[in-house]
Amino acid sequence: HLRQMDCETFITMYNEQHAQNGETWSVIEQRIFQMFRELFHCATIEEPPLGIGSCLSSRALYAADLILELNNNNEIQPKLLEVNFAPDCDRACASHPNFYNQVFNVLFRDLIDEQNVTDISV
Repeated sequence: HLRQMDCETFITMYNEQHAQNGETWSVIEQRIFQMFRELFHCATIEEPPLGIGSCLSSRALYAADLILELNNNNEIQPKLLEVNFAPDCDRACASHPNFYNQVFNVLFRDLIDEQNVTDISV
């Protein structure tokens, strides 16, 4: 049986268990964002068909599966398992009823300031 919890509960529980080591969720989240920056950088270095080409009118929604591993330095390190181009968003929609509205606003209307979005490009 898999226990499901909302993000706020997970973050609170994580911080209670790991904050004393300086491994708060915000630290782990930054490592995850860095991993995604590197992923998309590597995926776009080469021109097609070896890489993802530049197209200003192109939009996509990806999902990523990852795990958190305790490394040899006793730090939590994200590990990428896979990236999906056509993700199943049932759980996202169940816990966030406006999920697709927010995705649409970000991808097609450039309404980033009004959404719960983190810019990981910098």
